[in-house]
Amino acid sequence: MSPYALGPRLAAVACRTAHLGSMSMLVGGRFFAVPAPSLHPWQLLTAVTGVALLLSELSHSRHWIYQGRGVTTVAHVGALGLKHLSPTLTLAGTVAALLIGAVGSHLPGSLRKWSFRHGRVLD
Repeated sequence: MSPYALGPRLAAVACRTAHLGSMSMLVGGRFFAVPAPSLHPWQLLTAVTGVALLLSELSHSRHWIYQGRGVTTVAHVGALGLKHLSPTLTLAGTVAALLIGAVGSHLPGSLRKWSFRHGRVLD
């Protein structure tokens, strides 16, 4: 790895770590029925780090949105949005987002970079 690439890589790892940490606090809080106002900082940090990860992913490929990595990200965000349909879906949506994010982050490159638009792997 080039020393010039090390900075962005470290920033991406730090951002992903912050996202996982804040998401874990949010999921735990939802699971243990912590009052919503107490979870607002974790929800905000999860959203901010999620947007930062999204921007990082967008910088990797212009095809990102219709590749496996983009589709799983849209599903991840969509699962979090379930709470807006019904408050009873808040916990289920948050847990679903956690699961989708975990699976999507650990897919092999051939699936993460699979383009649904082109029917093949694109870098």
